[in-house]
Amino acid sequence: MLEGHDVGDRWTELAEAWDQHADGKLYPFNDLHAVMAYLGAEQAGKAEQIAAAYRDNRAAAPETIVWAQQTGLPLDDGFQAFWRGDYEAAVASLHPARFIANTFGGSHAQRDIIDWTLTEAALRGGITGVAEAMAQERLALKPLSPVNQSFLRRATEG
Repeated sequence: MLEGHDVGDRWTELAEAWDQHADGKLYPFNDLHAVMAYLGAEQAGKAEQIAAAYRDNRAAAPETIVWAQQTGLPLDDGFQAFWRGDYEAAVASLHPARFIANTFGGSHAQRDIIDWTLTEAALRGGITGVAEAMAQERLALKPLSPVNQSFLRRATEG
């Protein structure tokens, strides 16, 4: 989707699958995936319900509340901002969150969606310094990646 490909009804299928699992009370890693599915399926209200649960999460254990608020909320907010087209807010939320995202689990590849979305937000928002820095960082790790090469080309073309 970030590259402009039509993903068909996949977002709706994913959103329906997450309905029974994501609640903003247990595991921010799963909740972020649900948020992405809800946004893609044009169910932003469900994504906001997860963010609201993070903000007012009295039912969860204290360590889960802190974890969700420190890690999950900035990611949820950043992805929602990206989806709304508020790329400046997306960059503001996602950039600091990328440094703590490893606390919420998943593989490097699964967490890469954060940097990928951050880079795309910087490109779409005309925040070229961040876009170019992110592209250079990504290329340092994977110099042959067509996606990373495209990020740098787009960042330097303005």
